[in-house]
Amino acid sequence: MLHSAVKSDRFLHSFRRGVALLLAVCLVAPSLAVAQQPQPQPGQPLSPAAPPSPSAPPQIPADSILLRLPGARPDACTAGITTFGRISPPADYRLGPGDIVDVQLAGRLEVTRQTLIVDPEGAIMLPPVGAISVDKLTLLEAQRAISERVRALFRFTDVTLSMQSPRCFEVMVSGEVERPGSLQAAATRRVHEIVVAVGGVTPRGSVRHVQITRKDGQTTSLDLLRFELAGDLSQNPIVDDGMRIHVPPRSGWVTLAGAIRRPGTYELGPEAGLRELLQLMGGLSQGAAASQARLTRVGADGRNESFSLDLTRTLRPPVDVALKPGDVLYVPPGVVLQDIVEVRGAFVGTPDSAKTTVLGKPTIVQRFELAAGDRVRDVLIKAGGPSPVADLRVAVIDRGGAGGPRRQIPVDLQRLLVDKDEFENIPLENGDVFALPAVEDRVYVLGEVKAPGPQDYRVGATVREYLTGAGGPTVRGRFKNAVVTFRDGRTFNLVQAPPIEPGAVITIPEVSVRWWQDYVSISGAITGLITTYASLFLLFGGRITTTTTSP
Repeated sequence: MLHSAVKSDRFLHSFRRGVALLLAVCLVAPSLAVAQQPQPQPGQPLSPAAPPSPSAPPQIPADSILLRLPGARPDACTAGITTFGRISPPADYRLGPGDIVDVQLAGRLEVTRQTLIVDPEGAIMLPPVGAISVDKLTLLEAQRAISERVRALFRFTDVTLSMQSPRCFEVMVSGEVERPGSLQAAATRRVHEIVVAVGGVTPRGSVRHVQITRKDGQTTSLDLLRFELAGDLSQNPIVDDGMRIHVPPRSGWVTLAGAIRRPGTYELGPEAGLRELLQLMGGLSQGAAASQARLTRVGADGRNESFSLDLTRTLRPPVDVALKPGDVLYVPPGVVLQDIVEVRGAFVGTPDSAKTTVLGKPTIVQRFELAAGDRVRDVLIKAGGPSPVADLRVAVIDRGGAGGPRRQIPVDLQRLLVDKDEFENIPLENGDVFALPAVEDRVYVLGEVKAPGPQDYRVGATVREYLTGAGGPTVRGRFKNAVVTFRDGRTFNLVQAPPIEPGAVITIPEVSVRWWQDYVSISGAITGLITTYASLFLLFGGRITTTTTSP
């Protein structure tokens, strides 16, 4: 009996140790799993992805431009591009050694598709036709050449040629760029994209005299500003193998000011003519006094010299004005011949009015000539009068002072049109904006409510009814401090507020402190600690020892 009791006690002790070990493993295992997960590298997606197949290299976009970094693989550009799939190269792209193309032969009975690479001699091997030269041909020209060879053997066969992935090569970038050096670039890229890939041109660099040198030693100057502003692709060619791009320091500059569509300081281009620069910048603004332009230039003695220019005759081809570094051209704005006032909002309008919609209601935007002595009523008649959806009490005139800030003048059209109060019929000035908002048919409930947002206005509805429509206050809503703000800016406490009007905003503030919620949180934390300790006490059979070490 004693032997059986000892064995039972040993079994029970071993069982308890096993359960304790299992519990410890279960608690620690999730942390280990999280710690052992590989951390994402910069530029990689955060979501887990399936491991790549050993036979398929990782895929990257075919048109990516990879900077040559220390230790990078030489085939970093071509490794991923060959598996990317079809791309659409530019129309002027010409095939060369290293390009991978997709050739599809569609006959009467079957369709075959082959992926071929252009060999170092510029040819592709297409069974059973043989070698076909496609070097320096566009996709369209290469497709025609392949079709002629194929149809010589197979009469009723259609050929479709597409680009699978472009070749990659090294391009050198030097001069005034942020990160000069060499990089691997796909053959479909253009010079502007390569310059952007290395950080762009520095403030000291020239964008109008970028030099490219091809493998044969031919050097060409490019105007990248003309490409950016006018879209001239002749100034942004496709890169070639062995091309060198050099950005020289910025050359002379001129300043365009006044009534010009793109005023600013610009570098002189290859032609250095005023007509070419103005055309590139969009020309003169509407109403510019072109006959009264002034050109300021630094003379031989270092003094500024200013003389008048009549641009209407000076810039008439083939006449032009040669610019020099430091020139400043000023074109004054035209003289205002007629005062103008603009109306916006809920007016009936005229056939020439521009129709818009605000809050789902029709509005207009239109300008009218302002005669001497015109007042609010006169302009209101020109605009066709207020529309049925106009809110007559909240009209406003936006007026700008001479050199000062703009100010808003409220106008109560209800008193002017209905009560015949001429005090509201104020005179208008040039440049005034007469705004008449559409009537607001919503009431907004904001703050600590369960469903904040707008609600349809209901005649006679109380604040409590609008709060009920918003789901009522939340547990942190302070109902007694709620306020109501009307469209005219008046704000009242909820208890003292007059009847709700359209456009009113009901705001329920948040309670700053709820002491009982803090006590509940603390009690929950203490309860969790007690429960954990009791569980461990029962698990180890009441034998929990603490080991101390003496110094």
